[in-house]
Amino acid sequence: GAGALGTARPGVRATGAMSFRIGNTTESFETTLLMQRVDAGKIRLSDKLSKWYPGLPLAKKITVGMLASTTSGYADYVKVESFLDAYHANVFASWSPNELIKIGIGQPMLFAPGTNWSFSDTNFVLLGEILRKVGGVPVSRQIRKRILVPLKLHSTTMTTTAAVPAPTLHGYTNERGVWEDDTFWNPTWATYTGNMTSRLSNLRVWAQAVGTGSLLSKRSHARQIAPKTVGLAGFTRKFFYGLGVAVANRWVLAGAPGLLGYTGIVAYLPRSKTSVVVFTTSGPHSPPGTHYAGAIFNAIGKLLAPGSPPTYPAG
Repeated sequence: GAGALGTARPGVRATGAMSFRIGNTTESFETTLLMQRVDAGKIRLSDKLSKWYPGLPLAKKITVGMLASTTSGYADYVKVESFLDAYHANVFASWSPNELIKIGIGQPMLFAPGTNWSFSDTNFVLLGEILRKVGGVPVSRQIRKRILVPLKLHSTTMTTTAAVPAPTLHGYTNERGVWEDDTFWNPTWATYTGNMTSRLSNLRVWAQAVGTGSLLSKRSHARQIAPKTVGLAGFTRKFFYGLGVAVANRWVLAGAPGLLGYTGIVAYLPRSKTSVVVFTTSGPHSPPGTHYAGAIFNAIGKLLAPGSPPTYPAG
């Protein structure tokens, strides 16, 4: 079943047919495209970053697989003060991938490549640019052809414009010190990492596609959700990160965005073929730092699968 509670914006009731920004669910599309290209023999996870970016720090030691598992050691440009200042000064400005990469690699390395885990959008911008070069056309076109069309995800798109298809579930934030609608801020600051929009019905299909690996070979699906980060950054087999996806007590998370006025969960439990998609917007008095969709998912998942209750770190 599907439904919606509350308002999409003042005076407008939310419905299950609304479109919204899906944040880092974008990364599960990106790494699925990557593994499709691996299956086609066009790229390998062991390929070095230096093949495409020989001038970047430690490029000969960082692999494509490290970018996809965000274990390269590159800092997250989104957390850099100079970036945040520039972004908040003009939320409608466009950013190029190279600008974002330059900010990320301009920071000190967080750790030696492959020795730890830290989420970094810089990794996924680099990975997107590599996939663009490998595919010879924009990543948005590759995703549409290889993922969206085969799965009939007609309400899902990767876009560099601020448009969100109507009817729209609006997001709100106090990131700039005032409570404001951020739905139509320019998404290019999150190119390849969060610049997609979708709706509940499409994300249910996507949760199942990622959770079952229906678009990938068995080997590539297994690698996308492999527990290779267990032992890093406090990860255990109860909760760990794969390639652009996470696994929470056997639930495959094709996304758990928590930014720009939305929180979300796109999850699938293979053993019971259960899909759960939750997206929330916050109110002016919502405590910051709470992943509302994650908390709802933990409660719903426990009811649906008491033998495999999710372990998403929501608060």
